[in-house]
Amino acid sequence: MTGTAAILAALAPETLRAPRSAARQLFDLHLPSEARWLGLCLVVVLAVIETKVALLLMPAAGEPDFMVALSDPWVALPAQAVALVLVALAVHRIGALFGGRGSFEDALLAVVWVEFLMTLAQAVQFLAILALPPLGALLAIAIVAGFLWITANFIAELHGFQSLAKVGLGMIAGFAIIVTLMAALFAALGLAPPV
Repeated sequence: MTGTAAILAALAPETLRAPRSAARQLFDLHLPSEARWLGLCLVVVLAVIETKVALLLMPAAGEPDFMVALSDPWVALPAQAVALVLVALAVHRIGALFGGRGSFEDALLAVVWVEFLMTLAQAVQFLAILALPPLGALLAIAIVAGFLWITANFIAELHGFQSLAKVGLGMIAGFAIIVTLMAALFAALGLAPPV
């Protein structure tokens, strides 16, 4: 493995150890716009495949209709792609409102990278649930905590912010905006989250 592929493979553990450093290395690759959008397509396809496999291997009776709908490629692929673009747009615009200097292209790259790592982590969690369910629950907590920590650091590095606390507040505001937009999107697609 050489070049960019080797750098990306090395970035996965670096992201866990030192997320701000990993973010800077990722941005400094200056990947072309096409690579960022292809990365978005890749992580969306991987997420849909992962959901489909999980639903095939887990008892269907316990799965909400919402999860089943998100395993349907005709629904899930556009919905998840739009969701990730909205997240990148929110990271870019909300950061800019607070004086951030990051570009939309780098925000998209950060979102794609974090989503890729989340997909890998969820695959590990799924295997753990099959082998030892209580371990899967503990991994879920660790994955969410790790996701929030990595995301906050990536946003801080993207925009040149020093305070992770302020980034955390921005993430909460952004989350509220994205949930509202996604609820409108799912309603337009005829989907409703489980009650």
